[in-house]
Amino acid sequence: MAKKLLMAGMVLVVASVVLAGVMSYVPQNANLVVLFQNNGTNYDALKDNVPVFSFLLNDLGLESLVQSSVSNTANSLNLKSSQIWSATLNDFVIFGNENQKDIAVVMKADSSALVQFFQSLTGGQIGSTNVNGKKFQSFAVNGTTLYFYTDSGYTITSNSTSMIIDALNASSSKGFSFSVNYPKNAWFEAYWNGSLPMAAATDVVTQKNGYAYGIVSNGMLSIYGKENLDYKDSNLKTQIISSKPNSTSLVTNQATGDLWIAIDVPNPSAFYDVLKPYIKDIKVGSIEDAVTKDFVDHFNGKVFADMSLLSENNDFVVTTYLTKDLSGYVPGLSKSASATFTWQGHTVLRDDTVEGTKTTFMYTIFYPDKVVLSNMDPDSSAKYIASGKPAQNLGNYSSFSSQIWNNSVLTIYGDVGSFIENALQYSVDSGIVIQTRYDSSGNLEFQILVK
Repeated sequence: MAKKLLMAGMVLVVASVVLAGVMSYVPQNANLVVLFQNNGTNYDALKDNVPVFSFLLNDLGLESLVQSSVSNTANSLNLKSSQIWSATLNDFVIFGNENQKDIAVVMKADSSALVQFFQSLTGGQIGSTNVNGKKFQSFAVNGTTLYFYTDSGYTITSNSTSMIIDALNASSSKGFSFSVNYPKNAWFEAYWNGSLPMAAATDVVTQKNGYAYGIVSNGMLSIYGKENLDYKDSNLKTQIISSKPNSTSLVTNQATGDLWIAIDVPNPSAFYDVLKPYIKDIKVGSIEDAVTKDFVDHFNGKVFADMSLLSENNDFVVTTYLTKDLSGYVPGLSKSASATFTWQGHTVLRDDTVEGTKTTFMYTIFYPDKVVLSNMDPDSSAKYIASGKPAQNLGNYSSFSSQIWNNSVLTIYGDVGSFIENALQYSVDSGIVIQTRYDSSGNLEFQILVK
């Protein structure tokens, strides 16, 4: 019996330690929650094994620069730098309310040390305020006030005292718990309910909720997420589920710059039929509807863009593929162009934009099977394309092959190594891939891979 009681006591102690973690302060009705965990281990893996972060933190010296700055500032305040670093080395959680205008952070740290540190860095004003019998430290800078409160070794900081009170109430009642089973080795876990501030709702699709997580493993930072969508038009959902996109079918296109983008929206004509009732200024069955429908019928939904972000003029070429020759529409399109001429038997439209003393030119070349848009004249854009190599051979794209989605609507690859080498003359085998696709229920998935 004594042994059983001892074991039960140990379980209760362990449980109380777990419940005392940062997640215990997150209110059950929080609409945005982001938890970072095992930060020390994951940071080391990021710094030592992921090329771009290893370059930034080790070779470029950002880590030592930040460490020196924190140490010097802490010493000037008679603080230990560990009092500052504990806020990020331990688990911490960020959560927001319904509209995410109010945000709170819970971390294992000394609030007084943090307030002094921020004040020394920014020159803000330190103060205090009392709410419901609780005394909050405050820090004001540039019209923004942050409030701090310490509870059981944890610091809760927010732009709203009510958020802190909600966090304290959550710690003594049933708090938030993730409804998604994340991988055990996830560095961060995120969940949101409803639309995020940067997301735009439409007449046909709104966000219900979503989640994401990030993993540092095998020399790569991998971020995966999903947006669960609510379709107001079931025909659109059916069309999306039945379509078979594959933006990676464009990876054999010639790429010259340090960034390329591939888009594939199969059968844009079918999508137009579904969406036209929601398009302003187009009445179903009207002449405008018939003309727009015919125009859309000329496109197969595949677009490939290649650009050089480090060139003087940010050179780019965008190729849009056709199902049939668009030449019948060229006379109408040329009416709004600054100039129209023929190049190697193809019609070219030039659009001029004047900003002060500078004039920029945009060229559109019409081929039977594609339309090419570029900020370079036709001779230069043709040479730009010809000087490239298959997009799949650019930078280290091929090293991501095992995790590339072949049913993506959108694939973006950035040759980060080339970008760093051109800017800083330092060789780094680094790149980033961003992809989106739809699952079998029409929800939007995304992944970001960084090396």
